[in-house]
Amino acid sequence: MAVAIRLPDMGTNVEECKLHAWRVQVGDRVKRGDVLADIETDKAVAELESTAEGVLLRQVVAEGVMAQTGDVLAYIGQPGESVPEASAAPSSPAAAIPAAAAPSPTASSSSPARVSPMVRNLATKMGVDLATVHGTGTGGMITREDVLKTKDSPAGAPAKAAAEPGSRAQAAVARAVTRSWKDTPHLFVSMNIDMTAAVQARQGKEKATRPSFDAIFLKALAEAIGTFPQFAARWEGEGVVKTPGVNIAVAVSRGSDLFLPVVRDVNQKSLAALHTELTAISASARAGSLKPEQMAGGCMALSNLGMYPVDAFEGIIFPGHSSILTVGAVQPAPVAVEGRVEIRPIAKARLAADHRLINGRGAAEFLSKVKEVLETGNLG
Repeated sequence: MAVAIRLPDMGTNVEECKLHAWRVQVGDRVKRGDVLADIETDKAVAELESTAEGVLLRQVVAEGVMAQTGDVLAYIGQPGESVPEASAAPSSPAAAIPAAAAPSPTASSSSPARVSPMVRNLATKMGVDLATVHGTGTGGMITREDVLKTKDSPAGAPAKAAAEPGSRAQAAVARAVTRSWKDTPHLFVSMNIDMTAAVQARQGKEKATRPSFDAIFLKALAEAIGTFPQFAARWEGEGVVKTPGVNIAVAVSRGSDLFLPVVRDVNQKSLAALHTELTAISASARAGSLKPEQMAGGCMALSNLGMYPVDAFEGIIFPGHSSILTVGAVQPAPVAVEGRVEIRPIAKARLAADHRLINGRGAAEFLSKVKEVLETGNLG
């Protein structure tokens, strides 16, 4: 009997997927675990593996067509086996409403406008089309004031520009941040951090092995989570759910698309290892090869715009996270040191925390710990 290959659950917040490309064709022999197709989710491109052995008998879903979890994508069996008749493509767009069915605009009256010769001459002189004037006088009579009002108002509302569809990744982020901003009460705290020790940790190293500021901030966040474990949790329903491990997401962009790949077990990795992993993640994001599993399981996020002349900015907590730390550029600034003024490299960091889970004191203590780790250079 032919085995139906269905779209598996692709993870949290994945509502639908697109069959990006078939790797095998009808008649090809496959084994369990062979890759049948590439599946494009909101977050990345994943591989669809075969759960059966035999011959690909039918491709139910064509390339480029959307499907939902549980939809049949193909059938695998033995040559000559019958398969169910093909049905309409899953999640196919609804048929467009015929133009004839659309409600027609109300026809304008063909009767001449009720207007006095004097007002008509005024409209002609001012270049006002009387057909666009709404008469407010008795019986709909157009008055002098109606003509003057039309003259001073815009000729008509500009045509509404057609919306250009965004990418699936951009649409997914739009849904996520909208839901978060609506459902999650954000608490913001900010601090200036002396980055002298962090800068020294980067000096004297080759560019390829020099730890990035992202790696340095990840290490500091992991140290702070060790002291304040509530940041490795999330608020769900009416209680707190612990997130296993110290897994921190890092904001990575590609054009207009934003991704949050997760660096796992940050507390167990050295600066060099974190730098190497972040380099690989950035390369995967640019190549569009991030996988869904790389963007699941994070407890908080880091977003760094320090490569631009940005002093500071506020982030939006991703659903399922406890918080997000945003960092601006490291810039020289005067600071008081033991009664004297020195120029030090300063970064402004802002923490957005889920106020259902973390109160003001907890947020301040957590960010203070991050500041302490960075300023003392205790980066492991």
